[in-house]
Amino acid sequence: MSSSSTEPTAPDVRRRTFLSVDRNGLVRLAVAVAFAVAALASPLVGSTSAQLTDDADVSLTFVVTPAEP
Repeated sequence: MSSSSTEPTAPDVRRRTFLSVDRNGLVRLAVAVAFAVAALASPLVGSTSAQLTDDADVSLTFVVTPAEP
């Protein structure tokens, strides 16, 4: 007499699609790719800066660089 839990079972022959594999793994991969794209695109985005003071008067200056043709 043998236990049914130790007997070999038939292999699962159903076809697995790409999205049915491991959703957590796919989400982690998508987040990693999004971070990589953001890291590569960040030098292309202009930077901003602020100077904090205790003055009540505020001056505002805009500097726009011309676009290259």
